[in-house]
Amino acid sequence: MMHPLISVLILSSLDPIKNFVSLNTYISQNAQKYCLAYSIDPSIPNVVCLNNIEKNRVKFFEILDTIGVEHIHNGDYVIFQKKASK
Repeated sequence: MMHPLISVLILSSLDPIKNFVSLNTYISQNAQKYCLAYSIDPSIPNVVCLNNIEKNRVKFFEILDTIGVEHIHNGDYVIFQKKASK
């Protein structure tokens, strides 16, 4: 009987607006943690993503690969851009 009440309390405490960010913000937040210097190409579409800092650098770059964002490494500098269409 307490489970539905707990579920309602949990859901009401979550702010759905804070759970989502733009793709550029997602990249920027993770890049600040995992890259020394970076640039985000403005041609990357501004879609909605979960507001999440990934567990590690490898996971961050794996996710970018699955959503169509290319990352080019030049020493410590990383450039994020939209993958070219094939």
